[in-house]
Amino acid sequence: MCCRYFVSEESNQEIRELAGTIDPSAAFPTGDIHPSDRSTILTGRKPGILAEDMRWGFPSYDSKLLINARSETVFEKKSFADSMRWRRCVIAAEHFYEWDADRQIVSFLVPDRKIICMAGIWNAFGKEDRFTVLTREANDSMMPVHDRMPLILNPDRILDWLYDNSRAGQLLTCPQPELKMIDRVPGLQGPYYGPESNGSGQKAEAEEVSGQMSIFDFIS
Repeated sequence: MCCRYFVSEESNQEIRELAGTIDPSAAFPTGDIHPSDRSTILTGRKPGILAEDMRWGFPSYDSKLLINARSETVFEKKSFADSMRWRRCVIAAEHFYEWDADRQIVSFLVPDRKIICMAGIWNAFGKEDRFTVLTREANDSMMPVHDRMPLILNPDRILDWLYDNSRAGQLLTCPQPELKMIDRVPGLQGPYYGPESNGSGQKAEAEEVSGQMSIFDFIS
């Protein structure tokens, strides 16, 4: 799954190069991006690829944030289905973090790629647009740490993901790249994004399960 990721100046430059249009208000924040933070993502809201800022996490009725959506059921969940059909996005990062069973922070990247392109969806809530990250069953390179991972796209599939509804559905089950573990930090470092908190004063929810809101253990 994905509960924190890192963006550097170099990865933001890659985002600029991928985008055909940059929203004038895009701030291109750097450093660790946490749930409820704003981040510069890629959308198809204008012809080509648009880089714009959105906040991470769909709000729910009980003040939790839906920061991930399962790719296997994204078309079935009322919180996500309409966005999956019409409002897809890409979240680019240098690497992402996961917590293992010992609450050690582990960092993952894709070897030989400057950025990881994570599939996402977005929606408007009031006057603010927000995104969430799609996840899928972990591949062999991720499984020793966690049984879920973000849905990662090849950069040459970004336009398909943003604009081609048929192809986007196929990409939900596309083979995932081998990930490289680049760091393992003993002990808990920084906010823990488990059931207690998302570090922003709101509880974090991984996703909607069977139509009911249910706490997801981030280190299961």
